[in-house]
Amino acid sequence: MRRAGKDPVHVKRDVPGFVGNRLQHALWREAIALVANGVCDADTVDRAVKGSFGRRLSVMGPLETAEYVGLDLTLDIDERVLPELDHTPGPSPMLLELVERGDLGMKTGRGSREWPEDAIPRWREELMRHLNAPTEVEA
Repeated sequence: MRRAGKDPVHVKRDVPGFVGNRLQHALWREAIALVANGVCDADTVDRAVKGSFGRRLSVMGPLETAEYVGLDLTLDIDERVLPELDHTPGPSPMLLELVERGDLGMKTGRGSREWPEDAIPRWREELMRHLNAPTEVEA
C-alpha cells in the first residue's frame, strides 16, 4: 500500500463499510439533507466544503481539528448543532427520487445539478491531477 502512495490504517473490528466510506457518507447524508430541505443548493454545499474545512482535511483530520480548536468548543458546537442534523433512518427521499428518475449524476448528465457532457472530462482530469499529486506520507 505504501509503495502505491497509500497510507494504510488499522481497524480494531469489522463494521459495515470502511472508515473512510462511513465518514464520507455521514458528510453526504447531511449535504443531501441541506439541499432536500431547501437550505441551499448543491453548488452552495460543494463550495462551502471546498472553500472551508475541505481545504484543511489533507493536513489535519477531523479529530485533530476538534482538538486544535479545543474540545470544550467542539462540545459546545455539538450540543447546539447535532440535534439539528438529519436523522432520517435510511437513504434520503431526495436521493431515492433522483435515482428512481434515472438522474444518476455525472454518468447520466443530471443529478442534483446539470453535468454538461463537455465538462465531464475536465472534472475527471482535475480530480486525477489532484489525486496523483505527490503527498508526504509518513513511513
